[in-house]
Amino acid sequence: MKKILITITAMLAGALVLGFTLPIAAQEINAGSTIQVLFDNGVTPNMEPRQAKSQAQLAEWMKNDLVRVFGRYAKSGFQAKSIEKRNDFKPQSNNYLLAVRIDEYKAGSKAARMIVGYGAGGVTLKIHYELYSGNQKKLLSDDDSIFSGREWINAARKLNENTAKAVTAKLSNK
Repeated sequence: MKKILITITAMLAGALVLGFTLPIAAQEINAGSTIQVLFDNGVTPNMEPRQAKSQAQLAEWMKNDLVRVFGRYAKSGFQAKSIEKRNDFKPQSNNYLLAVRIDEYKAGSKAARMIVGYGAGGVTLKIHYELYSGNQKKLLSDDDSIFSGREWINAARKLNENTAKAVTAKLSNK
């Protein structure tokens, strides 16, 4: 019994040491680095006004949420802020530009989701994102999409989390 208790204590102590040292090392590497988020709502002139308004509102929510999601990844040492246009990007060695564009958004039907279920009336959301270094070199480019039988906010949050994970992983391995 005593051996088991000592083993468990040693494992917990090791986990605590690793848990506290790894994020600090990542913070030191990326300290002062800023990811500037530029979001393109993907609204086109041939869209119906209702769809254009809905997609523009989604893009605004996603942009603000993506900055918050990067805040939860604060242990990576990166800070995030949103910018309105590409000219607002300040090219410096510790700045990165993350350009995100909504390629497709279909809100689905809330009634179908509630009454039918099983994915009926689901939300479809597709995005494209590119990450640039301070000297405008493209570091990462990817497409991501999701189909969800839940609300749009869940789909948007999942894509933001996927994007933040991919960007953080890329910059941490740089």
